[in-house]
Amino acid sequence: MQRDRDVWLRRIKAVGLEHAAARLAADRLVVAAEHDPSVLTRDIELKDVRRMAARLDGTYVVRMFAEFETALRHYWAAGRRTGPPARTRDLIDGVAATCTVLADRLRNAHQVREYRNYLVHERDRLTVPLSILDARGHLCRFVSHLPPNW
Repeated sequence: MQRDRDVWLRRIKAVGLEHAAARLAADRLVVAAEHDPSVLTRDIELKDVRRMAARLDGTYVVRMFAEFETALRHYWAAGRRTGPPARTRDLIDGVAATCTVLADRLRNAHQVREYRNYLVHERDRLTVPLSILDARGHLCRFVSHLPPNW
């Protein structure tokens, strides 16, 4: 079990860097496939590549949030005899209460959670779309309130 705040911050940031690499590759593949469709293999068509590129940011927000949630679950497990709350909303609130997370940082973490829920659960109503950079910033600022080691 990883009990180091800086490790979790690096893991969240690493997802952002993976996204940057994937964005570069996706954008180049779209251009290459538009110019020469033979670069695509098997049953992959240009429309599939465009759809992947359009949904890439959301995919990485989901991955980034998974790292964040895992960090909070590890933090919870290290300091409590009870298991972490099943609902992520309750987990975030519970951790925030033990670490004196500022109200705006708590609100921003929930904003990322709501966006992630929209993406994962195909909710009808989009709260506020977030860029990958905004999501990373919100999640890292929240995690920065955790103690260095737990």
